[in-house]
Amino acid sequence: MLNIGQPFQPLGAHVPDFSDPLGLLVHCHVRIEAHLDALERAVVQLVTGDEHELAAASLAIASARSHFAGPGVKHTADEEESLFPRLKRFSTDSDGAIRSAIQELDAQHRTAEAVHAEFDRLVDAAGPALAHAGLDVAEFELTVAELAGLYRPHIRMENEIVFPEAGRIIPPDEILAIGSEMRARRGMNPVGIVPPKA
Repeated sequence: MLNIGQPFQPLGAHVPDFSDPLGLLVHCHVRIEAHLDALERAVVQLVTGDEHELAAASLAIASARSHFAGPGVKHTADEEESLFPRLKRFSTDSDGAIRSAIQELDAQHRTAEAVHAEFDRLVDAAGPALAHAGLDVAEFELTVAELAGLYRPHIRMENEIVFPEAGRIIPPDEILAIGSEMRARRGMNPVGIVPPKA
């Protein structure tokens, strides 16, 4: 059975790049957490804020939506298309814990997609009056809480269980191949390693 260990630590004290794809995935999680925090603040601002805070809430909502629809989608593909297949291939996991974890994470990805669709529906229905009268704040608050409730344990499972196990069992050349696939997924030239926004 897999045990929760130390969270996966990116190599060095720098922002990871494609040569350290597992570290980069952790860094992507930091960005997701930041957007979740901003959305939770936005809910409070929508209820109690002045005009300046309402404008800040609108900006936070738009920024989070853009992130989850762009870099966030690529991050999910990084896991499902590059990392998880290699974890399955190189695992000697006799009790099936890794495969079970991957199956659970895949299911959580599908659930998150449905909640994001509801998030988008609420924002679209609000129109340009998003931070004023156009948004159903009570429903929006529930949707943000649902997103946070999905992502935070998901991120914890990946950072504390799945990524450390991946770093242990996946050969170094395959880890580098994951980074190359992540870079290609973002349409980046394989020459020169540049950190992405996800």
